[in-house]
Amino acid sequence: MAILLTGGTSAQTAVHIAEKCTKSKIPFVLASRRGGDESTPNSHPSESVKFDWTDHSTFPNPFSYTFSDSNEKITSVYIVMPQIPDPDKHVNPFIDYAISKGVRRFVLMAGTSITLGGPGRGQIWQYLVEKGVEYAVCRPTWFQENLAVWPHLLTIKNENKIYSAVGDAKIPFISAVDIANVAFVALTQKEAPNRDYRLVGPELLTYGEVAAKLSAALGRHIEHISLPPKEREEQMIKFGLPAEGAAFMIHLENLTASGFETHMNDVIEQVTGQKPRTVDQFIEENKAVWGQ
Repeated sequence: MAILLTGGTSAQTAVHIAEKCTKSKIPFVLASRRGGDESTPNSHPSESVKFDWTDHSTFPNPFSYTFSDSNEKITSVYIVMPQIPDPDKHVNPFIDYAISKGVRRFVLMAGTSITLGGPGRGQIWQYLVEKGVEYAVCRPTWFQENLAVWPHLLTIKNENKIYSAVGDAKIPFISAVDIANVAFVALTQKEAPNRDYRLVGPELLTYGEVAAKLSAALGRHIEHISLPPKEREEQMIKFGLPAEGAAFMIHLENLTASGFETHMNDVIEQVTGQKPRTVDQFIEENKAVWGQ
């Protein structure tokens, strides 16, 4: 078996899955718009191909890739796509193409708000069910890693502030490592998962509590500023997010503010046998990025 990992190195979870594949000696190929320019810390740049969800002419590229064992064929696909309108119009045709090339299993990266048959990724989920293929849908909550990338990274470093529109809502922040571990199991286990996984971290925290943890680790005061939704949306656009992307993020933050993310389970431990990583662990391992 071999695995196709879409999203390339811009997809945090795909990078971690690639590293697990390398350690497990499972052949894989990364697919992204940058193609052969990409590599993970433990993979060679040649282990990547050019692929664009919106350019269907690139769909054959991963299946033309030659693995070290020329008899290897792609049998599982990890689906990660950027925030694009009507993603099912691009992903569903690719699913058909991949099936024609011998792919038997698909693992879709979605989010907690995605529902079977709902808009966007929900339509992809529905299509996988209708096609009768082996599948899994990963539905993680907010990533811990978001604290260390744009725009939170800049506002924490430059202003000592975390901005959001979620108020005091509690969130079970999750590590991309844990998401990747679940996805890896779903991609490689013998039995077909044929289910979704709502993925959460080990504790419910407000952004204010996260700010307090950052303050303790960094030795300076970090605070959470909760903005009205409209002001928050305008802020994200000012930071450079396209209007459509800002509207989507506000939709997610409004859901979170309503208590939608206040949910706990032990799915990660059940699937991987490991307890999920904590926010404290993430901060301790990455505090240099915020300019301690």
